[in-house]
Amino acid sequence: MHYPQIFIGQIPPTAARRRALRSLALDLRVRLRPPREPLATLVLLNFPVEGADLIDLLIARPNMLIVGALRTFDGPIIAAAGDQWLDLHGRSLQHEGSSPLAYVGNQRDTLRARLAESLPVELGQAQIVKRMIAALICAPSLHAESKITLDVEDHRALRKVLGLDELAGLTAMTSSSTRLAEQTLHALIMEQLGGQLWHDGNRLLFELAPPPYHLRLISAENGQRPALPLIEGENVIGRRRTARPHEHRLTIAGDDRISSDHAAIICGDDQQVLLRDTSKNGTWFTLPNGPESFLGNAERLIVPGTIIRMGETRMQLEAAQIEG
Repeated sequence: MHYPQIFIGQIPPTAARRRALRSLALDLRVRLRPPREPLATLVLLNFPVEGADLIDLLIARPNMLIVGALRTFDGPIIAAAGDQWLDLHGRSLQHEGSSPLAYVGNQRDTLRARLAESLPVELGQAQIVKRMIAALICAPSLHAESKITLDVEDHRALRKVLGLDELAGLTAMTSSSTRLAEQTLHALIMEQLGGQLWHDGNRLLFELAPPPYHLRLISAENGQRPALPLIEGENVIGRRRTARPHEHRLTIAGDDRISSDHAAIICGDDQQVLLRDTSKNGTWFTLPNGPESFLGNAERLIVPGTIIRMGETRMQLEAAQIEG
């Protein structure tokens, strides 16, 4: 079995938030991959708990649990022990009267209380639940000029502040004398918290929204091949076969005039589709009822019905049929 396995609680309602969550999932897949031993690692994203806002993430390993709130701050954070949290310009970072760290601490405490009520005693995880860490996670990193002083109560209450780039180190250093079985971890994530397996350790099992468009490859004999789905966000097209960690790739084989990363099609909000050329030879496109035009290291909005030519390969942008 491959880890980390990533689960999702609720699917975000907007395309922008779905894209951000997908990127986070693929990032965590790389960051939390066990370097040597296949230590069971389960991650639950964007899940509800009664009495708290949606919780950004829960990391569950046999010897530890971490509740995390992900935040992006524009510049350094200034926070003395017991004082308000401020940004570089002196603006308050408080949330409903609480500091960001106290906020995630309250989320952790609410989740801990719910688990204490619902988990069977025989599972033997009471000690790990009691020692659950609350982490304010700054993405992608905690600004180097931040000045954060935690008081003694923060340390006693297992409240941490760190960057997303430090998360793997926190999980590696955190442990408990009690260890939970993998079956118990899965029961916690799926049965108690309602998580659905999204990434099985090798690949994403499904997209958070149906593909809004696809590319229909057109053969020289005027026949048609199966459509290539385009997901929300960026879709990279080219000869290269291996996708990078955060990349949704459409590989076009058998055409040497296509660059390794020839172009990108970005499916954005409001049903807009952007064609961006990143190739050596350029990309040709024909809007419906229009002439063929050249695109070289530039970008252009396109619409369904547009014919795209890369090298000798032709394809047509089509709106996907949404069932139901």
